[in-house]
Amino acid sequence: MNAVGEWVLHYSWGNANNFGQTPISLNGNGTFAGGSPGKWRQQDGTLLLSFDTGPAKYGGTVDANVASGAMSTFAGLTGSWYMLKKGVVGATAEAASATPYDVAGNKS
Repeated sequence: MNAVGEWVLHYSWGNANNFGQTPISLNGNGTFAGGSPGKWRQQDGTLLLSFDTGPAKYGGTVDANVASGAMSTFAGLTGSWYMLKKGVVGATAEAASATPYDVAGNKS
């Protein structure tokens, strides 16, 4: 399954159940735009995201219209994430309260 398209990325740093969210557009050339630009790579069911700014790296799996995994700054900050393809019916997420780190793992 090719992950190219419009998604909504939901992310949570630490053990919090508060998920921030940002739109993200995975382009066919391996780049993405949205809250913060970066690069992505997919091989089989594995998806990797790396932001152009900030130390955050995201790794996980993608299956049809849903992706999920873990994230890290490799300096000790970790969290979890999931993405839903835009237009998916039957999956909802509430907007989360602000977290001290943005989607790229930078302190706010």
